[in-house]
Amino acid sequence: MKKKSFALLILGSLMLLLAGCGGQKSNSQSTSSKASTTATTQRTFTDSVGRKVKLPQKITKIAPSGPLAQLVLYSSTPDKLVGIAGDFPSEAANMIPKKYQDLPKFGQFYGKSSNLNMEALSAADPQVIVDIGEKKGSEKEDMDKLQQQLKIPTVFIEANLDHLPATYQKLGELTGNKKANQALADYCTKVLAQAKTARQKIGDKKATVYYASGKAGLNTNAQGSFHSQIFDTIGVTNVVKDVQIASQGNGTTVSIEQLMQWQPEYIIAESDAVYQTIKTDPSWQQLTAVQKNRVYKVPTVPYNFLGFPPSVNRIMGIQWLGNLIYPDVYKLDIQKNVKTYYKLFWHIDLTKAQLQQVLDHGTR
Repeated sequence: MKKKSFALLILGSLMLLLAGCGGQKSNSQSTSSKASTTATTQRTFTDSVGRKVKLPQKITKIAPSGPLAQLVLYSSTPDKLVGIAGDFPSEAANMIPKKYQDLPKFGQFYGKSSNLNMEALSAADPQVIVDIGEKKGSEKEDMDKLQQQLKIPTVFIEANLDHLPATYQKLGELTGNKKANQALADYCTKVLAQAKTARQKIGDKKATVYYASGKAGLNTNAQGSFHSQIFDTIGVTNVVKDVQIASQGNGTTVSIEQLMQWQPEYIIAESDAVYQTIKTDPSWQQLTAVQKNRVYKVPTVPYNFLGFPPSVNRIMGIQWLGNLIYPDVYKLDIQKNVKTYYKLFWHIDLTKAQLQQVLDHGTR
């Protein structure tokens, strides 16, 4: 009897031991399964400052960090935007579909103009926040801080004029829209290569240009300023030199007397109001460019072609101003090029009336 009881005790112990091992194996398999699921639903994205950020495999909801990011992301992947930094330009109301104009407004996420709407951001629940712009040196720390504060993956993608092809390729990697973004990258590459060839043909025989902004047309961007870089790319000379460079606010202020000394061959007005002032104000009639009817208004719908804000809008600006000043070098059908650009970047088939609105006072 004792032997039988002892045998039953041993058998029971073995069963408990086996059950325990089975439980441990089951728990181990469960943990392994969770890790495997996480690995297949997430990926590591390396942004333009080398930060490795964990993201969902498929991105469907993106938030721009500010106006510049909004502009580029709208050109790249509008249907993935769950909100915008601010209103699109009012002049473009008939070109930007209402569904994008009505998106929640997040404001600007960081910097001097920060006005983040946390309530709107939380409600939109983006999978990633995308910051786009020039490298200034503090992006890594800024993105880390923003990501820690908001608890949302945040990435930085570099974008300057010469870097735009790589910008769109990086956005294709991020969003999964590789084919569409490669088309944008290829277009930028073609335009930049065309400008390089044009500069080589022009050589030292560069035309001189003055960019007129501000209420009186006497605010501008001097040689060496960030906004003046596009003139170098096109192959023209900005006449505003030997003055204090001010790339922010209203830029550099000059006088009619200085313009008389510089005598630019072409004057580009930033708005219709400035254009009309230059064409009608007697003080401007002393300038050769005015006398020879070489005053034009830069197209600004939906964004200023020459870079306000300085982004992919400058790709169209290179073609527009290059062909305006050097038609025998650039040799473009500018109306056709504008329509192609607007279809590719702003997702709109321009009507004849819209094309006329864009190019008003902007062609020979």
